[in-house]
Amino acid sequence: MSAIVGERDRLLQATAERFSTVADGKAILMSASTPVFRVNSAGEGAPGSIAITAKPVNVVGDIVFSVSAGTALQVNGNVATVDFANMTTDTALVQARIREFGVDYLANYMVSKVFDGAAGETGLAGLNTGQAFAYKRAAAAPADTPGDVIFTFATAAITTPAGNDLANGWSKNIPAGTAPLYVRVAAASSRNTTDKIAANEWAAAVQLAKDGVDGLNVISVPIYQRGATNIAPPLPTAVCTFTFATGKLAGLNNGWSTQVPSAGGAYLFMSGATAVSSTATDDIAPGEWAAAARLAADGAPGQRGTVTVTAPGYSAWSDASAVYELGRAGYGAPINRDVVTLYDATHAVTKFYVDGAWMVLGTVLNGSLLVDGTVAAKAIVGDTLGAIRANLGSVVAGDLYGTTLHGGPGYPTNSYAWPSNGGMGFHLSEQGLLIGNLHTGRYVQIASSGYVEMPGLVVNEGKAEFSGELMSVKGTFSGDLSSARVSVGTTDKATAFFEPEFPSVSLQSSASGVYIEASSLNSAAVFSTPEVLFKHNAPGWPAARRIRSGPVFFSIICTAVVDDQLSIWYRVNDGEWMWMSGVEERQGGDAPAATGYGLTLNIGVGGTVQFGVSATNASLRAADMRKLYLKQCQATVIARNF
Repeated sequence: MSAIVGERDRLLQATAERFSTVADGKAILMSASTPVFRVNSAGEGAPGSIAITAKPVNVVGDIVFSVSAGTALQVNGNVATVDFANMTTDTALVQARIREFGVDYLANYMVSKVFDGAAGETGLAGLNTGQAFAYKRAAAAPADTPGDVIFTFATAAITTPAGNDLANGWSKNIPAGTAPLYVRVAAASSRNTTDKIAANEWAAAVQLAKDGVDGLNVISVPIYQRGATNIAPPLPTAVCTFTFATGKLAGLNNGWSTQVPSAGGAYLFMSGATAVSSTATDDIAPGEWAAAARLAADGAPGQRGTVTVTAPGYSAWSDASAVYELGRAGYGAPINRDVVTLYDATHAVTKFYVDGAWMVLGTVLNGSLLVDGTVAAKAIVGDTLGAIRANLGSVVAGDLYGTTLHGGPGYPTNSYAWPSNGGMGFHLSEQGLLIGNLHTGRYVQIASSGYVEMPGLVVNEGKAEFSGELMSVKGTFSGDLSSARVSVGTTDKATAFFEPEFPSVSLQSSASGVYIEASSLNSAAVFSTPEVLFKHNAPGWPAARRIRSGPVFFSIICTAVVDDQLSIWYRVNDGEWMWMSGVEERQGGDAPAATGYGLTLNIGVGGTVQFGVSATNASLRAADMRKLYLKQCQATVIARNF
């Protein structure tokens, strides 16, 4: 920088700065809610005014507002307001200024008027649109068309030609018949009330529907029979025909009927089959009937009612004579509230029997002479209140003995039978408990014989059968437990193929011990009396959890009480039994042993895998095996796909 010399340099040096940019960090910011007045066709503006705020940034001083010609401002501090009424021009420029140390800081804000446009000319009338349909039945897609037609928009239908028929066998409505149904569609569009559709405007024929295959008639058919003992009678041996329209079953034999019989023995048995057919009838073969189960049994005869006996020829009362006269009249031994009168021409005594003693009968009142509400409940003592009908309200009772309780629209009487009127409710008696309605699929039966049935579960003679899904099971089971996934203690092998594409798995052992003949080394002889301990892939088990064909990993853990050895065997598709794993019992005599093993097998579609346990060892010779017993065996098989 050169030295300051001369008068001009000194003058410039002392002059204040005249201009500063925003980059210096000083400025004025202006803002408003809107920069626009909207002016409608009537010349009215909105909003009525616009307030503009000026905010100084790093600048100190008074704000001075100004506006372009034709507009007036109202200033209040750092806010300037432009009123629409005081703005005569289409635009107005509002300026804010602050002078600091001789430097002017400026900011501008433009306010404009925006005018609504003038109304345009009325447009053309819109188009009426619609769709016309034509139908025809044919073995194949027809190539012809319904011809020229006139479509009326008001009715959304073809009005010319009149009637239902169109050209080439087409019709306005769906025709009757069994051949496939085809449809042609044409678009109608016009500013008039109608539109003429030419023959070539119809779209190609498309198959709309065709007759399907008849569905199946399906119904459960129950049959009943009474017997003198609790042994189930033989099932029908003849082919029976069920007619779906009438619900009648023809051809039953061996004493069975479709209705509950009223006679024939104290025990009522029930069986059932499912009639399935696409025709009006279905033939039910003898092998289709389910095993007969006891449904109910008659109760013991009840006590007779009280009686009144009058006997002449007695000049004095005698308890023995009263008992004799009751027996002579055919009533047997006396019961509480029996009344006997012994008399002659000059003498009469009437007594009633209560708890082993004959009591003098007091005043006898005709019930119709009593006024309602005049006899307190504590004054009533009775063994049989069959004649009393009352709204009991809250009842407090000790030992409450009743013969039958029933309620609900399905149980209007005291009959121990499932409702035939579709109603629900309950029945409780010495025969058992019925809840709901068997015919609706929502029911529970607990018979006095121990028979229990509900959807998915039947317990009969100590055996429980599950037809649903058994989940989250813990604890110990005894007897037979069969379900969609597990079967314990049955005599059938679990190697049957239950569903296409899924193999089955079973575990077998002997119920009474194992024996291998000295002349055979075939380990399959160990399982000559098999008992199923595990069954998988029954039809009711979800498909997503089934074992699928291909590589399958099996793991087995087995515990048992043995005298010598404990071994695990397996075979695939009824082939030769293969030894998997074993353990030697070392304590002497009967003692517990446990062993486990895992292996991967490639199972084909429909294949079967069996697992067995025995008290033998694969390394022993048949001559050394002899009779080796297996007791208290428990085994678990787990199968998983890769």
